[in-house]
Amino acid sequence: MIDPSDGSRNNDEDPNNDNNDNEEDEESFDGDETVLFQLLAEAARSQGIPLSLLMAQIHGYPVEEDTGPVEYPFDNLPRTIPEVAEFLLSDKCRRILVLAGAGMSVASGIPDFRSSDGLYATLQVSRLTCTSQEQREMIREDPSAALDQPLFLENPLPCLESQREFILGTHARRWKATLAHRFVELLHEKTGKLVRLYTQNIDGLEDQCTNLPPDKVICVHGSMDRAECARCETAQDFDQFCRSVETQIKDLSLQDSSAPAISTPILCENCHTPSVKPAIVLFRSSLPKIFFEKVPDDVKDIDLLIVVGTSLKVAPANSLVWRVPRSALRVLVNREPVGEHLGMDFGEESERDVFAEGDIETSLLDLIEELGWLGDLRGLLDGDLPESSAELLRARLDTAQGAAMANQTEAQAFG
Repeated sequence: MIDPSDGSRNNDEDPNNDNNDNEEDEESFDGDETVLFQLLAEAARSQGIPLSLLMAQIHGYPVEEDTGPVEYPFDNLPRTIPEVAEFLLSDKCRRILVLAGAGMSVASGIPDFRSSDGLYATLQVSRLTCTSQEQREMIREDPSAALDQPLFLENPLPCLESQREFILGTHARRWKATLAHRFVELLHEKTGKLVRLYTQNIDGLEDQCTNLPPDKVICVHGSMDRAECARCETAQDFDQFCRSVETQIKDLSLQDSSAPAISTPILCENCHTPSVKPAIVLFRSSLPKIFFEKVPDDVKDIDLLIVVGTSLKVAPANSLVWRVPRSALRVLVNREPVGEHLGMDFGEESERDVFAEGDIETSLLDLIEELGWLGDLRGLLDGDLPESSAELLRARLDTAQGAAMANQTEAQAFG
């Protein structure tokens, strides 16, 4: 499943974020100005960004940065995939962060939330188990309300009913990790330089990458392949949770004849309240504490930030873009340029930002090939990749093999 949050409903962020400068400046304002400043400061805190950055976004100003000299870990900005690969493998690149969004999982075929045929557009609100007309109207007006924390605590069934297909599909591994996921796995396995993968996706596909240790991944918005209690926060047995979803939650699509006709709540193993849900971050709930605990140390001394398939609109995950050192190379792998509002610059005068434009699977396969890791993916052709990714890899391996044979023949001819 792809990240449900686009910032339209803000989650509570870390109350101890590094925005103390916002508070200090309040003393210089009086009356209405103080109220306005407090509102702006609170907006900045809720988004996990400095007030100066928020104001730059509001007014369309470029992000203010320290204009002092920067010592980059590269002599010339790597502008092509081969040049990025060369830098990545060099001794000058020692610490790498990856920030991923919905585009990383698109090739898996997982339905998204906000497209014309996504979950919100196709949600059959009339079939949801709502305990009041007010709940139903709230979801009808804004389908994302089905994933709202206060509503879930009041009535958990709309959330579980809307997510039934994805919960059971995740448990059955209906969707497979993409070449983009495999790139991150190889990055860790081959170089040991990966500090962390921060993913905004909740599909849990990175868990299929068995050579990528769990502690190398932070799911900023939680993960669909685990379960927890929304009240006492106790982790639940995921297999048992899925069995309960299958037998206690009705199928809105009416495709599963074994599904119950009426939904009944799933009780927590610990507190026995009807509050068990996938371990995803619902709207108006807090992000995992581990995000705020790990980011400050993770961004230190980063030499390369790779941003994959994200709009960079959602805070605080997008803060990684400006929290890494000014000397870090920032590579965006995406179909369109994003991040300009965060200070990214892909123009000819750019000193550290590179845009790898195009299909994400193709672009990262290009990078994998330049890194010399193409052969390491061959074993995944036996059913471990989405079909479109497997076809792409198969064609690339055939081309590489043909080129190698041609070179061998040529060498023998001149031998």
